[in-house]
Amino acid sequence: MLLEFRVERFKNFQKELIFKLDEIKNYEFSVDAVKDDVVKTALVYGMNGSGKTNLALAIFDICLNLTDNEKNYDHYNQYINLNVDSNAIFYYKFKLGSSTLEYKYEKDTPQHIVREELWIDDTKIIYYDHISHEGSVTLEGTETLNTDLNEKNISFVKYISSNSVLPSNTANNTFTKFIDFVNRMLLFSSLEKNFYQGFMLGNEKLSSAIIESGRLKDFEIFLKNAGIEYNLVAKTVGEKKLIFCKFDKKQANFFNVASRGTCSLTLFYYWLAKLDDVSLVFIDEFDAFYHNNLAREVVQKVLKSKAQAIITTHNTSIMDNDLLRPDCYFNLFDGNIKSFANLTKKELRKAHNVEKMYRAGSFDE
Repeated sequence: MLLEFRVERFKNFQKELIFKLDEIKNYEFSVDAVKDDVVKTALVYGMNGSGKTNLALAIFDICLNLTDNEKNYDHYNQYINLNVDSNAIFYYKFKLGSSTLEYKYEKDTPQHIVREELWIDDTKIIYYDHISHEGSVTLEGTETLNTDLNEKNISFVKYISSNSVLPSNTANNTFTKFIDFVNRMLLFSSLEKNFYQGFMLGNEKLSSAIIESGRLKDFEIFLKNAGIEYNLVAKTVGEKKLIFCKFDKKQANFFNVASRGTCSLTLFYYWLAKLDDVSLVFIDEFDAFYHNNLAREVVQKVLKSKAQAIITTHNTSIMDNDLLRPDCYFNLFDGNIKSFANLTKKELRKAHNVEKMYRAGSFDE
């Protein structure tokens, strides 16, 4: 799981932003929101322009370095903060089994790493300077690895992962778990149709994916439980498999009659079916087109999945201790992000109305 993330000089984050997911309090309610003393499901609030989407892009910058999965470089325009002329810095700390792994790097563009460092259980294992092309790695099995990447524009960590046979030991197994974790990270947003980054490569058509997985009836039930009733049927038009809505006298393409909110919900359903294979999911503005009850149901479904989740929203109606808890609600403001629990000196209990407190400015530092 991701324990901590830091970023500096990236987009609107000029100074270092520290996002800690391991500062857990001793709450005895909403325990499903925490796993192994780490926030499993986080809701992030913030004013427009505070950087919620930039936070998502910053966390998923690591996928640009280490994976061959879906990448959207267009979202990384204006990469370096406009008030500085030095490199962006990214830092990740993961809990992987009984070990911790830290990965830190500097970049001057989305596709060019300047420096990388990696620690396992506080011991530096990997270092590489992409300017001087000098580096080192102490993982067993890399003794004969060529460490000169002079002609390769590639992460040294990814290069090690792709070109080494690592025998089983604590450090190697932790490193392998790290690579696997990053490969299974997923960012998606319904605000820009089917925008996603990480986890897989290429764009599946939502209709054909649901039909071919044999989940069309399940999808119909999912919509019905959300208050949307359609009689859905599969049709082949040319070479395409499409979802149609069956009415008394006619049939229509589902996406031609569905509201924007229903289309957004369809996208969520598509990814929900994959969440148990996802390590970390970041859902940006997940409920932009949902009513309050539906937004709550969506969060509850994410809670039940195996994935660690970070969700951004403006919806304060789902801000209560029956859903999550004060150490799982975060406020992003002025380049800082902290949990509600760390933004007040008051000892918060389940009976506290955190939405009312938030609206009153109790969590504004």
